Amino acid sequence: MEMIEAFISFVSLVSLIVILLEVRRAGGLRRRLPVALWAVSLVLLALLALVRVWSNLDVWSDVRILMGTVSVGNFLFGAGLLVRWLAWRPAV
Repeated sequence: MEMIEAFISFVSLVSLIVILLEVRRAGGLRRRLPVALWAVSLVLLALLALVRVWSNLDVWSDVRILMGTVSVGNFLFGAGLLVRWLAWRPAV
């Protein structure tokens, strides 16, 4: 149970990278709003994970705190990839 947060964030990050690679190969998405909503939802998930870690600092073991922090980083990295894709995407 200690590694479930990191596992979920890792699967989310890997699937995001694969989706962005496929979209780039296929020519891109037509609309920006779904990608922006996806980025915002990843930031909100990162905040939720950070609140969970912060509220359980004295209860959780060091390994679980580390895995929670890794999941926060993964969600923020995924959101950063989406924002980068939105910012540097050529206009259609």
